[in-house]
Amino acid sequence: MLNTYPLLVGTTLYIGASNAQWDFVVFCITMLVICIIIGFLAALAGVGGAVLFTPIMMAFTAINTDVIRTTGLAIATVGSLIASRQYLSKGLANFNAIILTAVPYTVSSILGAVLGLEITRSFGNVGVASIRLGLAALMLFIVGLFLWRGRQVDIPNSVNKVDRIARIFQLENARYYEESLRTVVTYKAVNTVWGLLCFIGVGLVSGMFGVGAGWAIVPVYNLVMYLPLKVAAATSKVLIAIGDTGALWVYINSGALVFPFLAPCVIGMVLGTELGVRVMPKAKIPIIRWVIIAVMLITSVRLFQQAIPILMGWSP
Repeated sequence: MLNTYPLLVGTTLYIGASNAQWDFVVFCITMLVICIIIGFLAALAGVGGAVLFTPIMMAFTAINTDVIRTTGLAIATVGSLIASRQYLSKGLANFNAIILTAVPYTVSSILGAVLGLEITRSFGNVGVASIRLGLAALMLFIVGLFLWRGRQVDIPNSVNKVDRIARIFQLENARYYEESLRTVVTYKAVNTVWGLLCFIGVGLVSGMFGVGAGWAIVPVYNLVMYLPLKVAAATSKVLIAIGDTGALWVYINSGALVFPFLAPCVIGMVLGTELGVRVMPKAKIPIIRWVIIAVMLITSVRLFQQAIPILMGWSP
């Protein structure tokens, strides 16, 4: 029989067993270790961390789903803020690309957060499951693109013409130092209109599910706009710090931010991210690609597991 830990916001955090205080200490240590690992992998892959955190928490705990989504966005924001300083100072993250994509991503992520809470209230499990199923299918499609075109876009050599938007934001002759190859890489951004449209959709999904959006931002930057994979991952981390902050406030205002649950997660995320940002610039590009693919596969499988039983009527 589960005991409960009362929360200030009027919801309940399940921590189990008879000795509530000892169980809570064990729970906090467990969350600390899990988030250290998530923070390290997130820094390598350019994701916020919520894309791993949210499915894991929904799968293996009975914590309120709004609390999980809020905490997921919070740790994604904190981890991204930690990584942003390192990636911007090293020139890995493209600041001009961030300026270009931040507004559509942030505005749509706020709208997505509002829609996510409304779907939970109005349509119940079936509506959420349908969107999760579509999201899982999209992620598998993107994984297929990475497997098919992976080496071609590690350091893209686009033959497409630079459009007017890319010229305005000075994205036609960008460069960064690739430590693993010990050379300066020059690149240009293309297909910016398609990229901006993609970011609107990415922001909606990010806010709606509280999973962050690095898993989608990296492919958009890399496969659509042709930024090198490491630049795409680093730029994604900075963009997440901006966009997820807006979505996070929607959940905070709904009363779903629970400090006893948040604190060990944030500490673990900070420690893991600090380690990851030191490893990432020196890592071989294929390793980064396979980390991203693994993150997306794990998440898509979990989304299928959550959606199919509900849509097939196997779960209440």
